[in-house]
Amino acid sequence: MPKKSCTVWILLCSLILLGGLVAGQSSSSSSASASASMDGDVQLSVGVFVVEQGSTLALEIVRDDPCTCLCDPIHVMALSLLDKSETEVWNETYDPPVDAVEWLGRLSLAGEESVTSLPLGSYKVVVETTAGRFSADLRIVPASEMMAFGRFSASASICGLELRVYRLITQQDAGASIGLRQGDRLMVALAGNATTGFEWSNSLLYEYAVLRETEEPEYRPVPYPKAMVGFGGTFLFRYETIDAGPQAFRFIYHRPWESVQPEQVVEFDVTVY
Repeated sequence: MPKKSCTVWILLCSLILLGGLVAGQSSSSSSASASASMDGDVQLSVGVFVVEQGSTLALEIVRDDPCTCLCDPIHVMALSLLDKSETEVWNETYDPPVDAVEWLGRLSLAGEESVTSLPLGSYKVVVETTAGRFSADLRIVPASEMMAFGRFSASASICGLELRVYRLITQQDAGASIGLRQGDRLMVALAGNATTGFEWSNSLLYEYAVLRETEEPEYRPVPYPKAMVGFGGTFLFRYETIDAGPQAFRFIYHRPWESVQPEQVVEFDVTVY
């Protein structure tokens, strides 16, 4: 049987749902669902993700290797943010569509103006692709209320496809103190140019850390034709929270073989509730 024509029961057998676990007196809840039609149109939803007001999020679609079904290339066509009434708050359309393997969505919850933040409340992030619709439910809360929601983990995958949502940190977040819940993901994305010999690295190592690095650091050059060869790119670091507590980060931009002060330093603190 061709991989492209997987039946519904094969698709649904790949469904993985992880519900949220609530700590203390928290009343937080989570949900995840996935489905696929006979023609392979995917509908996948994860959440609820609780985030601090003014945060920036990163999103990516990952696929298991080896692929078992729905193995044709997937392209991302649009990224949208909807409010509780399903009214579109923000949209980015990709023309031409972007290969999901190379796509990294960024969504600022600070609103159109940097001095404002989106109102507190419930929202939905929607990723439209050539394979179907991926979505994630969000709840924006004040930083002071993060600890009230306890432990959380919600994810769903179908045919080995998964939407991942990260709290995003960039150079603009230097000096920040952010809050996460157990089960949340963190992505650090720092601009640099690997062709110069410089690289970003986390200079703080702990015998026991409350955030665990989930993948090897990745460097993504700015894709051609947007930039010429050697123009630069982004260093990506991915983490997942595994326990409650504080953790400091200190990323340095340097040539590892040189015994000099780093070219740049980005420091920030994370508290996992």
